[in-house]
Amino acid sequence: MTPRQARRPARGSAPGQGSPLADLALILLVGMLVFGALLWSGAVLAAFVTGRGVPAGGIGAALAALGRPGSPAAVWPVPGALPGAAIYWVCTALVLLAVAALGWIAWRVAAGRGLARGDRTDVRNLPGLAGPREAGGVAGREALLRRTAQVRPSLVGTRPTPEQVGYRLGHARGRELWCAVEDSALLVGPPRMGKGLHVVIPWVLDAPGAVIATSTRPDTLAVTHRARAARGPVAIFDPQRLAGLPGGLRWSPVRGCESPRTALVRARGLAAGAGYGRTVSDSDFWSGQTEAALRCLLHAAALDGRRALDLYRWSLNPGAANDAITVLHRHPDAADGWADALESAVHADPRTRDSVWLGVRQALAALADPDVLHALDPGPGDRFDPGAFLADSGTLFLLASAVSSGTCAPLVAAFVEDITETARARAARSPGARLDPPLLLALDEIANLTPLPSLPSLMAEGGGSGITTLAVLQSLAQARHRWGEHAADAIWDAATVKLILGGLGKARDLEDVARLLGDTDESTTTWTRGYSGDRSQSMSVRQVPVMPASVLRTLPFGTAVLLLRHTRPAVIDLTPWTQRPDADALRAGQTAVEADTAAGVALDREAS
Repeated sequence: MTPRQARRPARGSAPGQGSPLADLALILLVGMLVFGALLWSGAVLAAFVTGRGVPAGGIGAALAALGRPGSPAAVWPVPGALPGAAIYWVCTALVLLAVAALGWIAWRVAAGRGLARGDRTDVRNLPGLAGPREAGGVAGREALLRRTAQVRPSLVGTRPTPEQVGYRLGHARGRELWCAVEDSALLVGPPRMGKGLHVVIPWVLDAPGAVIATSTRPDTLAVTHRARAARGPVAIFDPQRLAGLPGGLRWSPVRGCESPRTALVRARGLAAGAGYGRTVSDSDFWSGQTEAALRCLLHAAALDGRRALDLYRWSLNPGAANDAITVLHRHPDAADGWADALESAVHADPRTRDSVWLGVRQALAALADPDVLHALDPGPGDRFDPGAFLADSGTLFLLASAVSSGTCAPLVAAFVEDITETARARAARSPGARLDPPLLLALDEIANLTPLPSLPSLMAEGGGSGITTLAVLQSLAQARHRWGEHAADAIWDAATVKLILGGLGKARDLEDVARLLGDTDESTTTWTRGYSGDRSQSMSVRQVPVMPASVLRTLPFGTAVLLLRHTRPAVIDLTPWTQRPDADALRAGQTAVEADTAAGVALDREAS
C-alpha cells in the first residue's frame, strides 16, 4: 500500500482557529437545538391533534417542558394552548419515532446503493467492486436474453426463458446474474465449501441439452437423476461400482477406432492418464510414444473385431502385440504406416521399448479389474452411441473414485474425449456451427479424476461450438500439478466466468487473485495540533487492494468472487439447490434414488 501524491495539498489553519473544547461546545449546541426542534414539533402536533393552533413559545419552552413531565403545558407562555401531559408526550414520542424510522430507512437505502464507501465490514460493498447496476448491465436477465440469437439460434422468434439461454450465477445485492451457454466457467474452492450445492447441481438441473457430469461421489447423481430422467435418457458409467449399482452403461474403448481419427482421439485420452506427470523426465516424449502405440493397438482391435480383453492382453507384453501388427499389415482398411509405427515400437531398443510399454500397461491397467472389464466389453446390442446421446439431450453420470482413480483415469479421459469429439463433429455440421441445444460438461473433481488433455481447448473454443464447460477445481495449485504451469494458465485465461470461493489456503494463489481484483484509492486525513492548540489538516490518497488475500480467504460460505469477462469483480451470493422452487420434489427424488441404490435397482434402466 504505497501512498500516492495527495490530491489535495496539505492545508494549515491560522492561529486561534479553534480548540477541542470549542468544537465540543459547538457540537453540543447543535445537538441541543436539533433535539429541541423535535420536542417543539411534538408539542405542535399535540396542539393540532386537540384542535388548537400553533402554540406561542419556541425551542426553549419545549426543552423546559422536560423539567415538568407531569404538566408540560405549564412552562409554555399560554398553558391553555396545549393539551394534557398524556397527549403531549404521546405526540412527542411519535415525532421522535418517525424521525428515527426515516433515518434508518435513509441509511438502508444508502447502504444498498453502496454509498457507504468506507465500510469494509461487508465484503459485498467493498470499494472497487462492481455494483448491482454495473454487474446487471453485463450479466442481468435482459443482457442474457439479448444474446439468444447468437447462442441459441433455434429459439429465435420464440419467448425464451433465461434457463434456456444461460446458467444462473447468483445475486449481487438482490440483482440476479447469469452467464450464457457459450461461456466457459471455472469454479475454484476447497472441499466442503458448497461447490456442488451452489453451482454443480443447479447447472446440471437447468442444462437445456445433454449433460456429462463427472464426480467422485454419487451426490449429484442422487439429487438430479429423477429430474434429468424427465428430460431424456439417463446413463451411469460406474466401472468401479462406486455407487454399488447393478448393470450400468457399458462402453467400449475400441468402438469406432476403425477410423484413424477416432483412434487418435481415444489414444490421446488414454495416454493422458498413463501417469507421465510433470515430474517425469521427458514426460512429453514418453507420453507421445505411448499415445502412438495405443492408437495402433486400438485401430488394429477395431479392424479385426477384437474386444477389450484382447486389448488388455496386447498391453501386457510387447511380444503379444505382434498379433496387432499382423492385423495392420493385412487389413485393407488399415491406416498407412501404422503397422510400421507399431512394429518400430515393439522392436525398438529394449530400454526404450520397455519404457513405452510401461505407459501402455498403465493406460490399460484398469482392465485387470473384472468389473471394469465387464463395463468396457458391451454386447452387440449394448453399445453406447454418442451421437444419439447428444440428439436426445441425454445425461451421463461418470463416477470414479478419487483414491483409486489412478487406474481408471485413462478410461475417464478417453470416454469424455470420445463424446466431446463427437459433439465437435456434430456442431461443425449444424447451423451456425454450434450444437443447439448445447452440451454441458460439468467436470466436478476433474483434476482428481484425470487431467483431461482437451480441457484447455474446450475452455477456449468449446463455447463457440455449443459446448459449455464447467471445470471444478479445489485450488489453482491443483491445476498446475495436474496439467502443468502453462496449461493451467491457459485454463485460467480461457475461462470467461471465474468463481472463487473462500477457504483457499495457498498464499501464492490468494495473492494472485487479489492482484487480479485490482486496487482502489483510499483517502486518508491526518490532523496535527501544535503546542498552542493550533490545528492543521492534510489529506492523501493511497492505493489499497480491492480485496486483500486475508479477506478473500475468509469469504463467507455461500458467497463467491465473480470475475466475468471484462467487468469489474463482484462478490455475489450463490443460491443452493435447496432453495429452488422444486426443492421438495428434488429431495423426494434424492430419497427415492438413494433407496433404490441401497436396494440394488439399476437406475439408468429405470430412467430409460
